Amino acid sequence: MHQTPQPSSSSLAFYRYLPVSPEATQWGAYVTTAGYAAVEPHAPYPPHTHPTGHHFTWAKGRILTSFQFIYIAHGRGEFESVPGGHQLVEAGDLIVLFPDVWHRYRPDPETGWDEHWLELDGDYIRTLMRRPEFTPERPVLQLGHVPELLQAYETACELLRREPAGYQFQLGAQAVQVLALTLSAIKQKNWSGKPAAELIREARNALARPGNQHLRLEEMARKHNMSCTNFRRLFKAQTGFAPHQFAMQITVGRARDLLYNTTLPVSHIAQTLGFNSIFYFSRFFKKQTGLAPADYRRRKTGYPIPTEGTATSIL
Repeated sequence: MHQTPQPSSSSLAFYRYLPVSPEATQWGAYVTTAGYAAVEPHAPYPPHTHPTGHHFTWAKGRILTSFQFIYIAHGRGEFESVPGGHQLVEAGDLIVLFPDVWHRYRPDPETGWDEHWLELDGDYIRTLMRRPEFTPERPVLQLGHVPELLQAYETACELLRREPAGYQFQLGAQAVQVLALTLSAIKQKNWSGKPAAELIREARNALARPGNQHLRLEEMARKHNMSCTNFRRLFKAQTGFAPHQFAMQITVGRARDLLYNTTLPVSHIAQTLGFNSIFYFSRFFKKQTGLAPADYRRRKTGYPIPTEGTATSIL
């Protein structure tokens, strides 16, 4: 059974440990502990005694059974694990702890640090943590100052203070939010200040315009003075799609929306999306969705769309 100490009464620290309910487990994303601490220079560390299994000393280190994300907002320190080695930690760094991996960390006595932590687990969390950005060999991520990430930690602590009905589900959502913001910050840092980022953004916007799904890769690469190979690689790193896949996803999404939410003839939709013929559009749409446009409209629309003059007022 989890020990649940009372939150610290100090304004410089707050923490709480939670038992894992069956409902939280079924949710697939849950939080077992969250908190923050402003550790003053030369102060003892950890500043408070935590439950067995979480408390540790620098001499002994520890091993956890779940993931933990520790964001350092101010100060500096050091971290060590077997797969990650010894690393310096600066303000704006995120320490990612992995289950069953020995580790230890502490602030620099000369500076102290401000730490925010969230321990998270669940089937969905473990699926997300398989991403290549998260690996025990790279436990310290240099994110920089990310206000949205700090807000996610603060929201989690506020939920623990108030404990509204269903708060464990909301905590699980905050855990996923921390993961999403971390991935976003990694991408932003990787592309920040690089001229190629703006070029890929322009290409993405061009492909998203109606009728531009047929733009040739060679034309886009030449416009940005890149080889096709380099352009494709950079585009996929930025968007997660190859250029032609990105264009197809945009076009299919627009086609679905028009088929589902309008009564426009399929020929008109094909023309709107930049296709030369209804035959080519129908073949393209069926290849992507498994249904011809007319069949998609018929199967996906549960209720008839009222035409002008047929709507009945309830007033």
